[in-house]
Amino acid sequence: MNTRFSASIARHLPDLMALRRELHTHPEIAFEEQWTSARLAAFLEASGIAVERGLARGTGLIATIKGRGDRTVALRADIDALPIHEETGLPYASKIPGRMHACGHDGHASILCGVARVLQEHAAELPGTVKLLFQPAEEITSGAPLMIKDGALKDVSAIFGLHGWPELPLGHVGVRNGCLMASTCNFFIEITGRGSHGANPGAGIDPVVVAAHLTTALQAVVSRETNPWEAAVLTVGKIEAGTTTNIIPETARLEGTVRTLSKPLQDRIRAAIVRMAENIAAAFRATAKVRFNEFPCPPLHNDPAMTDLARTAIDETLGREKRIEITHATMGGEDFAYYLEQVPGSFVFLGFHNGTEGSYPLLHNPRFDFNDAAIPSGVAVLAELAIRSLESVAGR
Repeated sequence: MNTRFSASIARHLPDLMALRRELHTHPEIAFEEQWTSARLAAFLEASGIAVERGLARGTGLIATIKGRGDRTVALRADIDALPIHEETGLPYASKIPGRMHACGHDGHASILCGVARVLQEHAAELPGTVKLLFQPAEEITSGAPLMIKDGALKDVSAIFGLHGWPELPLGHVGVRNGCLMASTCNFFIEITGRGSHGANPGAGIDPVVVAAHLTTALQAVVSRETNPWEAAVLTVGKIEAGTTTNIIPETARLEGTVRTLSKPLQDRIRAAIVRMAENIAAAFRATAKVRFNEFPCPPLHNDPAMTDLARTAIDETLGREKRIEITHATMGGEDFAYYLEQVPGSFVFLGFHNGTEGSYPLLHNPRFDFNDAAIPSGVAVLAELAIRSLESVAGR
C-alpha cells in the first residue's frame, strides 16, 4: 500500500487495533449500544473531532471533518453486535454472555475512526466536509432509516461504506455496479388453536400441526410462485410452541426471512405468506396472524459513477490487482440500501481471508473475528474515496 495517508495510517494503527478489540469485548445489540456509542465518541473527541450524539433512538453518532467549501459527502459504519454466544476463545472475547461482534461491526467502526483521524490531519486537502456516520441497529435493518430521519443526510451529495468479507482475500476490495445485496424482510406468524391434553387431541385445535404444514408449504412460494431467473430465498428460522410432551399448546409461532433482488418480488412473496398462513390455519380450524418487521430493507443498488470513484480509490491506494469485480449479488441484506435510495453512493466489500488457515469463519458464526490486518486497507480506501468524491462533486 502506497498512499498519501500511509504514514498517518501506520501511526494510528496500534490505537485502532486496540479500539477494535475493546469494542469486541463489549458487544451491544440493536439500540442498546450505549457503551459503544460513548466509547466511540470519546475516541473521536480526544482527537479533536466534533461529534453529534443521540441520533437514531439515542446511540447514533455523526462526526464531522470540515475542509474548505460547502460540499458534503458521508461515510458510514455500523456499530451493533449480534445475540450470539462467542466461541472464539480469544483473550479479547465478549464479556457479555449471549452477545458478540460476529459480523465485523467492531472492525467497521474502528476503520471509520481511523478515517476520521486521517482526514482530520489532512483537513486542508478536503474540498468540502466529510460526515462520518456511526449507525446502530444494522442487524435489524432499522438504524439507517432512523439516522436519515434525524438528518444524517442533510446536505450530503454522496455516501460510501464497506463491509468486511471473509470470502475475499486479505487486503482486496470487491466492487459491483447496480444491485450488490438483497432486499430483506422478516416475518412473524402467530398461530392460535385450542389447547388440550395430548391424550385427547380431538378436544383441541393443534397449532403445532398447522405450523408444520405451513413451514412445508412456504417452501413452494419460491419453487412454484417465482420465476427461475428471479433470485429469492424464504427461510423459516424459528419455530416455537409448547411446554411439555403431553399438552397441545394454545399457540405456535414461526419466524423467518425473505430475500429478493427486487422490491416487487418482495411484495409478492409477502402477500403469499399472508395468504398461505391464513388459509392453511383456517383449513385446520385455527387462525394465523402475520406481522412483518418495521423496516423491511430494500435492495442495495450501487450508483455506477460512484462505484467508478471507488474503483479509482482502490487502484490508487492498494493497486489494481487488489480490486475484485463482484460478479453477482449476494442474498445477504444491508440497511445501507436506505441511504442509497436518497443519495448516490457505493458500498464495497473488504476482504480479510489470509489464505493460510483454510476456511475463514463466516459472518454470524460464533467463531468469527474481524481480521485486524484489513484495517489499514479499509482506512486508506475510504479516506481516499472521501477526497475523490468531494472533488467529483466539485466538478459537476
